[in-house]
Amino acid sequence: MSDITNPSLKNTVRKHFQSLGEDAPTWTELHGLLCALAVGPAFDDINYSELLELDVPENVKAALNDLCQRLESQLTSGEPINLPCLLDPYQEEDGQDLASWCAGFMTGVFADEDTWYQDDESTMAEMLLPFVLISGLDEDEALDDIWNNTQLVRQMALSIPDLLEELFLVFHGPDSDDSD
Repeated sequence: MSDITNPSLKNTVRKHFQSLGEDAPTWTELHGLLCALAVGPAFDDINYSELLELDVPENVKAALNDLCQRLESQLTSGEPINLPCLLDPYQEEDGQDLASWCAGFMTGVFADEDTWYQDDESTMAEMLLPFVLISGLDEDEALDDIWNNTQLVRQMALSIPDLLEELFLVFHGPDSDDSD
């Protein structure tokens, strides 16, 4: 389980989304989303209702914001993020697997995609490749060829916690505000 979890906050979030039925995001998907929001460009105000295309009550928004801040603090202190799923790209567990986590992460990227790619599109595309590939959101045939290289895909999956730290430094590191 993730180090960010405060049982009360996590239960508030989980209970709300579980009550919405099977079309609502799982905790694993929400964790991916929160990770993207924590490592990516700063948001002034996150509109979870718009982002998730679901009604999100104020208490759940507050819990999501608090969990996101906990992730940011964890990354700021140099602690790695533990994902709430196995780092196995080929395991399928209906919303609780790495593909679901990566899909949630990409939802966070898509929320402000232009800002993610504004400084160096090719480097960012390379860094986000494991997330895109494992999520299965892009149907590019070139990705199918990569997917069939199981050793490479497993290495990509295992690199995700380190990539989170690298992405965080891109947007929040000491040199991230320099415009030399």
